[in-house]
Amino acid sequence: MFKRRTRFIKGYLFAAPLLVVLAVAVLFPALYNLGIAFSNFDPMSNVWQFSGVQNFAKLGNSPFFWNSFKVTLLWVVGNVSLQLVIGLAIALGLNSIIRFRGPFTGILLIPWISSFVVVGILFIWIYDPQMGVLNDILLRLGLIERPVAWLASPQLAQISLIVANTWKFFPLVMITLLAGLQDVSPELLEATQVDGANWLGTFRMVILPTILPSISTGVLLSTIWAYNSFTLPIVMTGGGPLRATEIFGLHIFKLAFDAFDFGAAAAASLVLFTQILIVILLYLKVVERD
Repeated sequence: MFKRRTRFIKGYLFAAPLLVVLAVAVLFPALYNLGIAFSNFDPMSNVWQFSGVQNFAKLGNSPFFWNSFKVTLLWVVGNVSLQLVIGLAIALGLNSIIRFRGPFTGILLIPWISSFVVVGILFIWIYDPQMGVLNDILLRLGLIERPVAWLASPQLAQISLIVANTWKFFPLVMITLLAGLQDVSPELLEATQVDGANWLGTFRMVILPTILPSISTGVLLSTIWAYNSFTLPIVMTGGGPLRATEIFGLHIFKLAFDAFDFGAAAAASLVLFTQILIVILLYLKVVERD
């Protein structure tokens, strides 16, 4: 009994430095933000006045908040769907080759390890109406008659940003699914081919059930990154045009540092945290059921 208790105490002593760092870096800022969300906070005089749910009510009455809510949902669905399709297609392609798989995988990981700012500037140049590569290619192919201002149109700006963000993050989904494909049984693949199943039947009966946990993980990571997006929208559009690309993170930033409404910004950050928490809980429920 004494030895077990000593081991227990030693474990906490070894973990104590990490727990202190986590408390300082994570817990304290979270509690500080929670306090601001339920207060009228004046950063100039550092005065706190409890206001209850007033900041949340202010968000509920703000059309800009609901616009960012809608934009964020479209942003998340678009990013997750596109990244999953492209990541799965490329993972299947990489899994089908044996020689030089490593170098090809390394090249495809370049977007993921690239800086957000670099990716943003790169796509600003690609989408440029006059000198952009995209317009030049489409004009040469005869698909458009005049240059398109991709980032100046509310209808096209969100799609253009989703494409840029997908290029940045599809390698994360790709590498997750590629790892899952290594668990596919060659014997089962051969058995389905002997039974006369085509590629689509083999994928549906053997490959898909095997990689479902990897798909769930890829979707979870993609969703969290999409909800936490900030840099690409602020670099490429600043939330415009007409707030068409003002996702949640950018709206929180503008509330805090443009309107200096730190209480509403803190409340909005809690709403964002709640959305991400719901996604994680749903993921855990799916994993437990599997």
